[in-house]
Amino acid sequence: MPSRLARLRAQLEQQGLSALLVTKHEHMYYLAGFSGSSGALFITPDRRVLVSDYRYVLQAAREAPEWEFVLAEHALHETLCTLLAASGCADIGVESEDLTLQGYQQLGGDDPTTPYHLTPTSGIIAQLRLTKDPEELAHLRDAIRLTDAAYAHVVTLVRPGMSEIELALEAEWYMRQHGADGMAFEIIVAAGEHGALPHAHPGARALQAGDLVIIDMGARVAHYCADMTRTFAVASASPLAREIYRVCLAAQLAGLARIHSGMTGSDADAVVRQVIEEAGYGDAFGHGTGHGIGLEIHEAPRLSRRSREVLPIGATVTVEPGIYLDGVGGVRMEDSVIVGSSNVEVLTAAPKPAELPLFG
Repeated sequence: MPSRLARLRAQLEQQGLSALLVTKHEHMYYLAGFSGSSGALFITPDRRVLVSDYRYVLQAAREAPEWEFVLAEHALHETLCTLLAASGCADIGVESEDLTLQGYQQLGGDDPTTPYHLTPTSGIIAQLRLTKDPEELAHLRDAIRLTDAAYAHVVTLVRPGMSEIELALEAEWYMRQHGADGMAFEIIVAAGEHGALPHAHPGARALQAGDLVIIDMGARVAHYCADMTRTFAVASASPLAREIYRVCLAAQLAGLARIHSGMTGSDADAVVRQVIEEAGYGDAFGHGTGHGIGLEIHEAPRLSRRSREVLPIGATVTVEPGIYLDGVGGVRMEDSVIVGSSNVEVLTAAPKPAELPLFG
């Protein structure tokens, strides 16, 4: 973490900022290792300050012992205003995407009488977080291995009559039993026509023979998020189901073979999308090809038609095309990968056979 702070200070110097106020929880954990739900960091060239309330005094001492701790005895913004005014820093950056307008005003952003000026910045820390360091990659690998194991477990339980929510709960229980801090997001299990909804919520619908089933899940381990999707059919499958599975898999494999650093998010998306469009299902693939993963389940960079972000070496992203047909169901195939100079390293190990797998 000291190297992360050094890189941040170099960025502040380049942008002519004397300090930075950090309020986003994931940024706080990334820089200080503090996982409390309330607080802020104040970083200058020679100080690193963690501000939080009484609930987190002991936690801050354990998680961020090298940081100067300031106790917020009243409202957090009041303590921060006092700290900023006493710091002697004239031009203080604050990440605009992480602060509400109300928060900006409470910190004196519109007050000309304060001895400091708040400068909205954008993406300083998010850019640092794009490339994952070895410690982060180790946590991501652990989360992904656990997710793979959970998938291997739950498919042995699939049977007609089992509900979507039962399958989701079995997956969550397995991951929690085997070391997950929690789920990276609400598990998606979408069967039959329900699978035409890309972000369907698992419900009481019972699995039926012939259903396509999408299962999208990820464990969270040491604060880092896995993300994996597989599609299978229950007992049997129609010719159409087999066809869209083959097309979706071919699109995903094309992305895994050709995505590399230096591409924009839209370039990466186009590689995958072209396969689905040429097969005649372009209108059935409405979301982006992928997104960054790390401390957040959705973070930079984005792989979509509108993304101009350049993929750097060491970024961790998903590659997840889908085909969704109203009244029929859907197919999605998703792996988590590390972006390399000429290809990607696939972290997800759950099987994805050439033909639609049948369970139950």
